[in-house]
Parts: sequence; C-alpha cells; structure tokens
Amino acid sequence: MLRLIVLISITMVAFAANSLLTRMAISNQELGASSFAFIRLLSGAFVLIAIILIRSGVKTVLKTQPNFNSVLGLSAYMIGFHYAYSTLDAGLGALILFGGVQLVMFSASIIKKESLPILRWLGMFLAMFGLGILFFPSKLPGTQPISGMFLMLLAAFGWGIYSLSGKTTIDPIARTMSNFVFTLPLVTTVYMFFPDTIPVTSRGIFLAICSGAVMTALGYALWYALLPSIDNTVASLVQLTVPVIALVMGVVLLDELITWLSISASILILGGVSLGLLGRRNMLQNNVIKS
Repeated sequence: MLRLIVLISITMVAFAANSLLTRMAISNQELGASSFAFIRLLSGAFVLIAIILIRSGVKTVLKTQPNFNSVLGLSAYMIGFHYAYSTLDAGLGALILFGGVQLVMFSASIIKKESLPILRWLGMFLAMFGLGILFFPSKLPGTQPISGMFLMLLAAFGWGIYSLSGKTTIDPIARTMSNFVFTLPLVTTVYMFFPDTIPVTSRGIFLAICSGAVMTALGYALWYALLPSIDNTVASLVQLTVPVIALVMGVVLLDELITWLSISASILILGGVSLGLLGRRNMLQNNVIKS
C-alpha cells in the first residue's frame, strides 16, 4: 500500500510539472501551443521507443497496434490543453481541466454501477469544493475567452477517456509508446493547419522536451502501470491533488504568491482525497468480511 501511495505521488508531481512547464513556455512567449504540443509528443515518443528497444527489441516496436480510445483521448488532451493556455487564465483552465476529468471518471463509475460508499461521494464533493475555492478568487476577471473554455473542456474529456482506457492495459510502457506514436500524425496535422505566431526559442524547446521526454513519457507510463490497481473514483480523486502540487511548485520555482485562501483550498482538496481513500479501504474490508 505504501509503495502504491509513493508511486501515485510521483506521478501526480510529474503531472503538475507538466502544467508548470507549459505555462512557463507559452505565457512567456517562448514557444507557441502547436510547437509545444508537437515537441512534447515527439520527444516523449522517442524516449518510449528507446525504452522498448532496450527492453524488448525492435519487433515489439514494429508490432505496435493503435488503441482507438487512447489515441482519441490523448489527441483531444494534447490539442485542447495547449491551445487553451494560449488564451485562458491558468487558474480557470486548471479548474475546467481537473473538474472535467473528475466528472468523466466519476460518471464512468456510475454508468458501470460500481459500488460507491458515502465517504467516496463526500470526498469528491469536498475536493471539488476546495478546487473551486482555489481557482475562483475574488480577483478573477469577469471576461474569459469562450473558445479557451471549450478547448480546455476538450482536454478534460480527452484525459478522462485516456485514463479510463488505460485500466485494461497489460504492458503500460508499450501502450504509452503506441499512443504517442499514433497521436503524432493528428497533432502534426493540427500544427500544419494552425501554425504558431510565436517564434520558437531554444528555451521553449528545452521546456517542451523536459515536459515530453521526462514528465509526460515516463509519467504517463507510470500512470498506466498504476491504473489497474485503483478504481475509477480513486483515480479521479488523487488527480485533484495536482493543482495543489502545481501551486506549491509555482511558489517555489516561479515566486508566485500563496494566500490563506489557497492554503484553505489545499486542505479541503487533500481532505477530500483522504475521505475517498478511506471509503475505498472500508469497502475493501467489508468485501473481505463478506467473503
């Protein structure tokens, strides 16, 4: 159990670092959305292919088959996420992204008629309330680009589908490599039809490679490896910690301000996650007693 918690924590830090790297590049005009998405995906694919070649040889790479749901989900996330951050405030974008993901995964649990204890419901509502407090401060501008909102909703839907499709994978690294390789043509097509107006800088390329080769490729592979061990609602709950981690990383690395509002919201989110995990533990104990 401790090993699972540590690995999940590492994965959530990688996800938060992705958001931080993307914000740094696009908001500072270091790299455009299309270029960042393309370089991030390409560098991630190279790393995963190298890992597969070392581990299993070239035959495994050549036998790679696409998974429609995974490729569709990853494409929607890659396109929606980067283009949304070209116009949308970071806080509001994160709320739409992670709130949308929770709705997708929680809805999937309801559709599949999974047993959802009351603590899981309470945990979800508490975490969502904390997330709302964190990203809806009083100084939030009243006007937000509608196009950016829809693009981030697209990213949220894509990430939710991607996470759900990963629960059936047998070889997480090979599946992640396959997803990256077969998503590349779609992202490249978007890049060709909607080129960036922001000039490419060496620092922007470096940030995109760090995001793709390290945080995305290795982070996604680890996430896929963990998904079969956790159910949909727990997977959705732990992802709510990502904005909190990103907030802390922003304070440490980007000198962003932290307020009592953000501290209170972080406590609510982490408390909600704890309730959700406690609900899962109680449910497992009850199942053991009944059997």
